[in-house]
Amino acid sequence: MKQVTLERLHCTTTEDWTGADSCRLEIFADGELEHAFRAELDDGMIWPLNTSLLFEREVTVRLYDEDGGLPGDDDDALGIVSIPAADTGPMVGAFTQDDAAYELSYHVVDRADLAAFDRVELELQAFEASPAPGVWPNIAKADLVADMRATIADPVRQVDQVNSQFCGPTSIVFELVRRMPRRYVRLCRALFETGTFHSRTHAVTASADLRAASTGQGMSVADWMLVATMRESENAVFGVDPNASGPLAGMQGMTTHWEMEGWTSEVLLKQHTAISTTFLWGEMDAIRYAEQVFAAGGVAFVMVHADLLSGDESSFVPPWPTHWVVYDGGLAEWDGRIAFNVYTWGSKRAVSVSAERFEACMFGIVTGF
Repeated sequence: MKQVTLERLHCTTTEDWTGADSCRLEIFADGELEHAFRAELDDGMIWPLNTSLLFEREVTVRLYDEDGGLPGDDDDALGIVSIPAADTGPMVGAFTQDDAAYELSYHVVDRADLAAFDRVELELQAFEASPAPGVWPNIAKADLVADMRATIADPVRQVDQVNSQFCGPTSIVFELVRRMPRRYVRLCRALFETGTFHSRTHAVTASADLRAASTGQGMSVADWMLVATMRESENAVFGVDPNASGPLAGMQGMTTHWEMEGWTSEVLLKQHTAISTTFLWGEMDAIRYAEQVFAAGGVAFVMVHADLLSGDESSFVPPWPTHWVVYDGGLAEWDGRIAFNVYTWGSKRAVSVSAERFEACMFGIVTGF
């Protein structure tokens, strides 16, 4: 085990021509986001960080100048400092993109005195021991923690949209649990204790009405709390009714490809995201790209008509999507047929259909890596 201490960030030259930079410092340990700090820095200013964290392989520190999120004015990436698992003593890393000049002072030490431990379990134990009361009156903390443990142990069977139409956010939560279980615990804890969790760049808050409602749609307490909050935060008109059915359930659960891309960046922390829609053509190229992203360690979500999963290749398929699934590899093509694996509805499923049927049922992908 190693320990890095980030001492300070010194601004020599800002990225902005006038005034201070609105700095966001993202700190990842072994691929998981540990901290996202913000401060206004101008030329010559020093930001004391005094932050230590444990890691095994690598710490990655990313610096951005936030530009407010206006269309066409994305945040400016000022650079990346990678810190390997080595005893380095005092070190300095530089952020120099976009004509900015920042220096990060840090040091790494060996922590051989620390026994190996399960950092996910440590996060769960810290949540259990926390005296902070919950703000969800209908969710018992003991039930939530037990559900989270079961979900982390077996996300394939435990993460499940059940009766809801929340296939999009449920797909995101599945990948969150299986790829970043410690972040999953932190988001659930923050949401339970405060009603808010912080995604990559902003706060996501459950409304008072959602927190006061009972859990719904047959979902487990952990799934409901996180998934329903994600869905509600994107709904401009509809709230989230735990007892919704019929058209109302469909309207409150509808997830667009741009929402999936946003969650892929904000919740799953993927640096490079992309949307490829295939309403008219490009289905085979898109699924091949999904396989490449998945094989390289990224994530891919496929927008389909649910009839793709029915096993019946003869039914009429309307020209619109109804469901999101998680791409899970295994792409094969032969003699006019295609096969691959997906996760959906609390299980992994093997899709094997004719290429014609696949093209009729497939409407696009969202990827991130």
